[in-house]
Amino acid sequence: MSGYYKVELEALGRLIAQLGECADGMRSAGRQLKNIGPEGSGHAELEKACADFQDKWGYGIDLIADATGGVTEGLTESRKVYQTLEDQVRAAFTASAPGVPGKADDS
Repeated sequence: MSGYYKVELEALGRLIAQLGECADGMRSAGRQLKNIGPEGSGHAELEKACADFQDKWGYGIDLIADATGGVTEGLTESRKVYQTLEDQVRAAFTASAPGVPGKADDS
């Protein structure tokens, strides 16, 4: 059936898992970022610059992780729908296959 639309359910499952891992990694990086910096260095400007950097990047990383989580949820739901449709199509073709014992026959 080349040339027809096909959903690669296994590949979609791998993508969902990878995106979930990425979101977790970004959240972990955000937590680690809060602990980086020369606090107590005695240089107020440097400490402020590090705090500003951490706030901005931490916020951005959290936003990206949240968006990735949303994409992951959407892909998970899409995969369920595609799997259900594929199962229904398979069942419909199996039920109407001629010559299959216990199935509808065209004769």
